[in-house]
This record gives sequence, C-alpha cells and structure tokens, in this order.
Amino acid sequence: MKRMTYLALAVLAIAPLSAQAQLQQPPSPTATRPVTLPPPSRPSTTVPSDPRQEDARPLPPQPVTKPKPTPKAKPISQPAQTARPVYDSKGQPAPHMRQTSPGRVLDTRTNRYYDTVPSGVGQQVVPPPAGTR
Repeated sequence: MKRMTYLALAVLAIAPLSAQAQLQQPPSPTATRPVTLPPPSRPSTTVPSDPRQEDARPLPPQPVTKPKPTPKAKPISQPAQTARPVYDSKGQPAPHMRQTSPGRVLDTRTNRYYDTVPSGVGQQVVPPPAGTR
C-alpha cells in the first residue's frame, strides 16, 4: 500500500512539470543554424548624385518613324451557296419548298419537312411511304 502512495505522489509531483513543458514557446527555427541573407544587388545603372545633372544631359535624338498602317482584315465569307432547284415527288418544280440542309427541304405552305434525293442539278422530294400521312 505504501508503494502505491509513493507512486501516486510521484505522479502528482511530475504532472505540473509536464504541463509546464507543454506551455513553453517553441524554439525559433533559426536557433540551430545561423541566418544568412543574400548579398544586396547593385543597380545596373549608376544613379547620378545630383538630380539636376540628369536633366542637363541631352537625350539622344530618336528617329522619327511613322507607324505602319495595319492592314485591314478581310472578313471570312462563306462561299455563296447557289439555290438548287427543288422538285416535288412527281418531278415538277416546287418554288414553295426551301432547302434547309443536305437531303431535307421545308414546304413553306404546310411547314412540313421532307426528305430529298439528288436529281440532276437540284433536289427531288422523296414520296412518303404508303400508308403514312
């Protein structure tokens, strides 16, 4: 029993010391090695000690050049698509139909799209399958 008492007292005596060790400031990062700074860089041009001397020096004449005119960019234009004639399913010209994409035309009277196939110089509407409207 005495042994436990001594052990408890020893632990209680050491507890404040360990707590105090936790509260100490950490050592500085340069404590183990010296701080070395890079040498100061020298300016590439010498600075005159008298600012009036700088104003007194004449500046070298600069050649006068006219700015070159910038060429105007030409807008990129798509090649003109020639209107290919559209023929109905019977082979008759259909001026009310407008080609919307390759293989498709729009009937402007009914606002319906139809499939087409190349026919000579233009496009010919493919008749819809039988039984569909």
